[in-house]
Amino acid sequence: MKNQDDDGKEEIFVLRPYTHKELAQLYNVCWLTFQRWVKRNEKRIGKKQGHFYHIHQVLKIFKIYGIPKRFKISLQEVEEMFRG
Repeated sequence: MKNQDDDGKEEIFVLRPYTHKELAQLYNVCWLTFQRWVKRNEKRIGKKQGHFYHIHQVLKIFKIYGIPKRFKISLQEVEEMFRG
């Protein structure tokens, strides 16, 4: 899914595993803030394995906190990508 960032550059959204730091950057918060968010919902999200949250965990994070604003995509579109 293509998206334009603030500089007008086209960016492609890919549903993939993300690191804690990458997800914090997507939500434009520091990693400590993001860590607190995840800790509150750890039972729903699950613990990350290694350095990455798996795709199904990323989808749960998007359901809980919404799609990061930098992506012009709906949750329904993301779920369709996950199924496909």
